[in-house]
Amino acid sequence: MRIRMLRVFVAAALIIFVFIVHGAAAEVSNNKTDTSRITDYFDYITIFSDGRITRFTHMPIQVYISPILKDDPYLAAIRYAMREWEAVSAGKIRFEEMDLPKQADIRVTWGYSGRLAFQDTRLGSAELTRLRDTAERAPEPNGNNFRVTIILMLADDEKIGKLSAAEMRTVCLHEFGHAIGLWGHSPHPDDVSYPTATAQHPTLRDINTLRKLYDTPFNTPQHDTAIDRLKTEIAREPLEYSLHYRLGTVYFDKGDTELAIVSFQECLRLNANFQPAIEKLLSVYEETGQLSTAVNLLKQRLERQPSAANYNTLGIHYYRQGAVDKALAAFENAVNIEPYHKAARHNLHQLFLEKARHALKVKDFTTAENAFKRAIQLKPLDLMAYRFIGDGYARAGLYPAAIVHYREALELNPANKLTRRHLAQCYNNYGVTLRNSGHWDEAIAAYRNALEVQPTLHIARTNLIDVFWQRARAYYKSGQVPEAIAACLELRKLRPKDTEIFSMLGDLYIKKGDYPAAVLAFQEVYTAKPHLYSARHNLVVAYHHTAQDLMRQKNYRAAIDPLQKAIAVSPSTPGLRISLARAYQNIGDYRRAQAELAGVLALAPGNQQATTEQINLYTLRGNVLMQQKNYAAALAQFTAIPETERDVNIWNIIGYLYLMLHKPSEALAVFEKVLALEPLNISAYQNLLSLESQLSNRRVNRTEMGELVHARCLLAIYLMNRKQPDAALVKYAQAKGSTSVEQHYDILFSIGEQLAHGFDAQNDTERSAKIRRWLEELTREFGGAIDR
Repeated sequence: MRIRMLRVFVAAALIIFVFIVHGAAAEVSNNKTDTSRITDYFDYITIFSDGRITRFTHMPIQVYISPILKDDPYLAAIRYAMREWEAVSAGKIRFEEMDLPKQADIRVTWGYSGRLAFQDTRLGSAELTRLRDTAERAPEPNGNNFRVTIILMLADDEKIGKLSAAEMRTVCLHEFGHAIGLWGHSPHPDDVSYPTATAQHPTLRDINTLRKLYDTPFNTPQHDTAIDRLKTEIAREPLEYSLHYRLGTVYFDKGDTELAIVSFQECLRLNANFQPAIEKLLSVYEETGQLSTAVNLLKQRLERQPSAANYNTLGIHYYRQGAVDKALAAFENAVNIEPYHKAARHNLHQLFLEKARHALKVKDFTTAENAFKRAIQLKPLDLMAYRFIGDGYARAGLYPAAIVHYREALELNPANKLTRRHLAQCYNNYGVTLRNSGHWDEAIAAYRNALEVQPTLHIARTNLIDVFWQRARAYYKSGQVPEAIAACLELRKLRPKDTEIFSMLGDLYIKKGDYPAAVLAFQEVYTAKPHLYSARHNLVVAYHHTAQDLMRQKNYRAAIDPLQKAIAVSPSTPGLRISLARAYQNIGDYRRAQAELAGVLALAPGNQQATTEQINLYTLRGNVLMQQKNYAAALAQFTAIPETERDVNIWNIIGYLYLMLHKPSEALAVFEKVLALEPLNISAYQNLLSLESQLSNRRVNRTEMGELVHARCLLAIYLMNRKQPDAALVKYAQAKGSTSVEQHYDILFSIGEQLAHGFDAQNDTERSAKIRRWLEELTREFGGAIDR
C-alpha cells in the first residue's frame, strides 16, 4: 500500500488519498528495524495527515455505502471491516449506516473518483478531504472539519484479477483503518495498516495504536514526530523523492512555508516531473501571497521545456484559479505536443465532461452535447464518459436522454455490470418520476425495464411493488374493485408470500361478492400468521359471507361446510353458531340446530340473538309437531321457551296444547295469565269456550266441575271487559249455579268481586249491585262475612 497526495481542482479543500497497490512501498520495504517488540506505531499515523491527529470526535460514525456496492461482493467485506474495528476499539468506535450521503462522515463508493488526478488509483483508497473554515465552507455538521471517501477500485480494471473474499476483507479493513484515523502505515508486515497487508483481523499493534489515537485530542499536532520519522527515512533513502514531498506537506501544515518550499524543491530536483510536488509548491506560493512567483515558475518551466507535463500542470493551475477556458487550452496544448500524454489527455477529457455536466445543470443541452462529443473523441470507447454524461442527464431529471447514453455505453460492452447498473438505476429513477406524476403504466414499464437490465436491482423491484400498491389502493378507494384486484394479482407475482397483499385481495373479493376467492386469500394470511387476530377474523368473515350467500340461495346444506370451518378457526364466535343453527334448522336437523344454540347460550347466557333464534326454533318445531298432532312433543317445545321470552301468542298455544292433551287445569292457568296480560285477547276467549264446551258436554267429576266453574268465571270477566254485561252475568250465573258450589266458593267470590269492581268502573251500578247481592248470598250460605 502506498499513500499519495493528489492535487484536486477544489479551492476550498485539501484531499489526501491512501490506497492499496500491488507491490510493497519503498519506504518500508527496506526498513530493517526489528519491529517484533514494538507495541504500537502511533508515531507513524500522522505522516500522511499533514502531521496532526485526524480522527472522528463523535459517535456513531455515519457511513454511507453507495447503492452500487449494495449488490456487489464488497458489501459483506465492508460490513466485516466495520464490525472488526468496532470489536477491538473497546467501545471507542461505532458505525451507523445511512441511506443518504449528504451528512455521512465516511462515504464508500466504487471506482474512479471523478476528479482530475495525476494517476488512477487501483484496489482501494481512503480520501481525506479537509474543509477550510471559510464563509463559503463551514465545518461539517458533525463538528469535524473533514470527511472521508473510501473508493474501492477492483471492477473494470483489466490489470487486476478478481479478488478473493479474504482479499476484499483485507482491502476494506485497511481503508477503514485509514478512515478512522490511522493515516499512515505500520512498519510491521503482520498489521492491517502495513502497505501490502494480508491481515484478516487487527493485530495488537493495530489495536494499541487505535486506542492511543482516540485517547489523543482531535487535531493534536504531531508535526515534529512526523518530521523526525520522515527525516529518518530520508537519511536512509535520500534519493526517494516521495519522502521529501511528504516532509514538505507536514512543514506546510505546520506553517513553516520556507522549509516546505525547500522540501518540494528537493523533491523536484530528484524528480522534476513529479506533479504532486509541483502542484503543492504552487499552493505554497499562492498561500503566502506569491502568486506571481507561482506564475513565473510555470512560465520558466514552459520556456525551458514546453512539455506536455508542464502544460498539464499549467492547466491544473488555471483550473484551480477558475479559468476553465485557459485550462482547456493548456490541456489541449499538452495533447498537441504529446497526443498520448496520459494525464493531459485524461484531464482534458475530464474537463470536457465537467463542462458537459455543468451545462446540463444550467440546462444548456447544446453545450453539454458538444462538450460530450469532444470528450468522446478523446476516448471513443470510454464507458465512463457515456455513463458520466448519462449521470448528468439523470441528475438534471432528463431520464429519457440519460437512458439513450447509457444504452450507447451498453452497446460498447453489453457485459459491463456497472453500465447495466447505471442504466437500471436510471430506469428506476424515471419510474419514480412517472409514479409521482400518476403515470402508473409508464412507471411500471420503466421499473420492468430496470429489472430486465439488472434483475438484482432490489430498489426497482421495491418501487415496482410500491407503484402496484399505489394503484391497488387508489382503485380500492375509488371503488374500482376489478382494477384493484388486477393490481393485487400483479403484486402477488412479485411478492408471493406477502400477507398484506392477500389481506387486500381478500377484502376486495368480499366487495366483489366472490366469497370463495376471499376465503382462499385470507387462508394464506391465516396459514402464515395463525396467531394474528386480524388473520383469524378476516378468514372467519370470509367463511361466514360464503355461507350467508349460499343460504340466500337457499342452499342450506352447502352452507354448513364453510360455517363448520369458520367455527374450527374461531369456536367462540356466537354469530357463526347461530348461522349454523339456521342452516341446520332449514334442512330440518332441529337437534343439531338446538345443540348449536345451546352452546352459544352456555357461553353467553345473555346473547339476545341466540335467545331469539332459540325461541324461533322452539316455535318452528312446535308448529310442525302440532301439524302432526303430536301435541305432547309440541308442548315440550313451547314450554322450553323461557317464560320471560313468551308472548301472549306463545301462552295461548301452550294453553291450547294443554287443552288438546286434556289437561284443563293447566290450560286454565295459562288462559288466566293471558287474560291478565291482555284482557281482550280473542284467542284466549275462544280457547276458554272450547274448554267449557269440552267439560259441559260430558259428565264431570268434582275436580272437572271446579275447572268448569273456573272457565266460566274467566269467560264472565272477559265478557264484562268486552262490555257485554248481560252475557257476563249469564256466564257468572252459570258458574254460581253449578253443583258443589261450596267447594268453589273462593273462586266464585273472587271473580264476583272483580265483576262488581269492573261494573263500578263502567258506572253500571245496577249490575254491580246485583253481583254484590249474589256475593252476600254466597257469603251467608257458604263463606261467612262479606268483608274478606
